[in-house]
Amino acid sequence: MWQHFQFNQKSLHLSCHTSEQLNEFDMLLRSEWDRAVTEGLFTFQITGDVQRRILDEDNLHYIIELNPDRYGKRRTPFPFEHVNTPFDSLKFNFNKIKDAEILFSLDNEQDHDKYLVIINNSPIRPYHVLLVPHRELEQAQVLNIDCIIFGLEFVASSAHPYILAGFNSLCGYASVNHLHLHGVYIPHQFYLQTIKCSVFHTKSNCYLLDLFDTQAFAFQCANVYDFQRTAESVYKITNYLSLQNIAHNVIIAKGDSFSLPSTDVLRIFIWFRQSIINGQMFDRCNFACIELAGFMPLQYECVFKDLDETALREDLNSIALPGERQQRVKDDVVKLLDC
Repeated sequence: MWQHFQFNQKSLHLSCHTSEQLNEFDMLLRSEWDRAVTEGLFTFQITGDVQRRILDEDNLHYIIELNPDRYGKRRTPFPFEHVNTPFDSLKFNFNKIKDAEILFSLDNEQDHDKYLVIINNSPIRPYHVLLVPHRELEQAQVLNIDCIIFGLEFVASSAHPYILAGFNSLCGYASVNHLHLHGVYIPHQFYLQTIKCSVFHTKSNCYLLDLFDTQAFAFQCANVYDFQRTAESVYKITNYLSLQNIAHNVIIAKGDSFSLPSTDVLRIFIWFRQSIINGQMFDRCNFACIELAGFMPLQYECVFKDLDETALREDLNSIALPGERQQRVKDDVVKLLDC
């Protein structure tokens, strides 16, 4: 039986400027992940000894790594055509995994086994995990408030400054239609932790990241009392995007406050973008939540050697919604947040 880790509301870790450190939460995750490695539960071996570059021509500080195994040996993603697709118990889902793949549960005083932390058996990096809320409910890959709070608690529980939680919708590179997030330790500070954003909607404290043609809404949490309110605002947007069949990705990370100097917060970004139909992969850049956050695993060595920030920006800009539709999304989100 897996272990239980109780979320501590009085001990949140929000800074992205500390040294790389580990606490009891991180040690449990890593020791259980290492145990899964020794038991041969992964589809390939992965280590921290990889080729890595940082693209920093315009101070973007975007990290790329060569990881061909992630593309060649992972489970074949199911081809999705719609953001809203009903759960199918006959397809792969997390009720089919071995108990040994469950690392631990992140609990509170009332609930046990509500939030499961499991291995990703085709990891992007060492200690790459999946966060699965209420797996017995067989929820499709459509974000809800409870899952958002799971992500917030996961990131805030870790002492590591560069950990993130991320969500991919169907047609936004989700490969399994069973509700889950990704949890990943990034090797360096990444640009979403410090990038400045403009005010978008004052009443709800919503910001806009418009550095690229592909844009993202953003929120922040300065303490645990912000979690529920912020999760509700994020859900208003992601639920709208799902109903409109608009692919989206969500990132939760530690970072600087958008509005208050020298204040540590959790940042939440909601990218809205063109759909990727049937899991189409491109030779150069493929943008799911982790890649949008600022970390790109690459399949081909020639791409790894030649990729520069200009090419990266071109590929990221190419997944933007058409201008008129993008503006309609922003107009509709203002109305949602006014309610």
